[in-house]
Amino acid sequence: MDRRLGAAGSRGRRFVLGASVLGLGQSATVVVQAILLASVIRRTLQAGATLSAVLPQVIGLGVAIAARGVLGWASEWTTGRGAAAVGGALRADLVRHMVALGPSWLAGERAGELALSATSGADAVGVYYGRYLPQIVVAALAPVGVLAWVGATDWVSVLILLGLLAAVPPAMVVFGRRALEATNRQWRGLSSLSAHLLELIQGLPTLRAFGRVDYGRREVAEATEGLRRATLRTLRVAFLSSLSLELLAGLGTGLVAMVLGLRLLDGGTTLYVALAVILVSPEVFLPLRRASAEFHSSAEGRSGETRIAAVLAVAPGAPGAATTALPDPHRSTLVLEEVTVEFPDRSTPALSPLSLRVEPGQRVALIGPSGSGKSTALHAVAGLVPLSAGRILLGDVDRLDVDPEAWYRAVSWVPQRPHLFSTTLAENIRLGDPGANDDRLAEAIAAAGLEEVVARLPRGLATAVSERGTTLSTGERHRIAIARAVLHDGPIVVLDEPGSHLDGAARRSLARSLAGWLSNKTVLVAAHHLGVVEDLERVVDLGGLEHTSATVASP
Repeated sequence: MDRRLGAAGSRGRRFVLGASVLGLGQSATVVVQAILLASVIRRTLQAGATLSAVLPQVIGLGVAIAARGVLGWASEWTTGRGAAAVGGALRADLVRHMVALGPSWLAGERAGELALSATSGADAVGVYYGRYLPQIVVAALAPVGVLAWVGATDWVSVLILLGLLAAVPPAMVVFGRRALEATNRQWRGLSSLSAHLLELIQGLPTLRAFGRVDYGRREVAEATEGLRRATLRTLRVAFLSSLSLELLAGLGTGLVAMVLGLRLLDGGTTLYVALAVILVSPEVFLPLRRASAEFHSSAEGRSGETRIAAVLAVAPGAPGAATTALPDPHRSTLVLEEVTVEFPDRSTPALSPLSLRVEPGQRVALIGPSGSGKSTALHAVAGLVPLSAGRILLGDVDRLDVDPEAWYRAVSWVPQRPHLFSTTLAENIRLGDPGANDDRLAEAIAAAGLEEVVARLPRGLATAVSERGTTLSTGERHRIAIARAVLHDGPIVVLDEPGSHLDGAARRSLARSLAGWLSNKTVLVAAHHLGVVEDLERVVDLGGLEHTSATVASP
């Protein structure tokens, strides 16, 4: 497994150790059972011993059987807990890292594939650590101990077992490689199907509008059929692998039993030795068979960890020292110095070098045609995209030198395309401040001009909002985003096209309701319509900007 997953794997280390010890204990109880059972049968059949004479061995045999059952239950519990611990820790690390990479990175990824990696992928890696690794330890040690006991009891039987045991590793290697190849194909198919299905669901309104729903259905059917074939190939390899080990184990036990039977008839061994060795022989192969089964169960984890490790390897931009305290935003100047943003999939910069000073409490608007970098500049100020060059300062402190959480708390952000979640309207607004009371929530609603929207909804603030807010108009979704920003109440306000979907009267009404909240705040707004923010002090035209300074025009 990739070393980048070691942090998550180390959290399940004690479970791996515990399950290994319990598995070895199970193998030891088999030897004890065989010795006691063979002794009872020999004394009863050959020596004519009574029940009272063999009662201690019978009790010991019962204790050994009970101990094996308890150890088996404890082993299953430990492996289950280990798999859950590792899978949960890896999922948390993965999600935390994706959040640190930011929305600009997430926008270039397939959400369905990432969701599969964070759910089934993390769980499969947990199975690898929690179940497969302990069984590998048991498979490496338990047969050695059992063979040592068989060798000390009957050297002929141990030679037979060693001869057949030598064929197990090559079979496991051959089938293991085929299983990994088949599982990798299956995982790629499942990832592609997951990503495509989510994209199709998100695009259903568009497909329905153009009458292409059947086209999407056919694509899903074809992808599903490909995944079905890949799954059947994987199962075929797993079944063949299990069959080969079962044949080797059965052949080994049968040969040992046959040779012992012939030697027993010839007088070359005793009934006690023959019974004990026959009872123990299957235990030589059992850990290997279980390891093979767990290998196939964990093969999906081997495939899923590749994608997870690749995500964890992506550096989340320039991390900075994150040790400097954030200056007071009410008293500090926001400075952009030669800020440039480039994306790998674009031949030209998303934002050409931009230098800008915004004094405390000043209101500045960015204008320009689509693609001139207005939204990218606001994303950079909000800390949502990494800078390719330049710096963003608050006072004399670089944004990268402060704790990102402190910076996010200082910024109230209204995106151009706000996302709404499938929960109540109140919960969607409270994303700005989850601990806000009802009075503050009402103030935010009033400032965003949402009272009429709330009043006409059937359950008011308790009305459920659909995913992405498709049951609301675009203007209403923007007002909800503004209400979030008001509730967050950061001293630096960043607005991206807040009134683009409102008519003139609605923009003027929104400007009046926001006026009180925007007082004494530093405001940076990107807009084609400048009426949402009153009393703009500067308008910066980014159209055709190619060098280091912006053009300042009158409001």
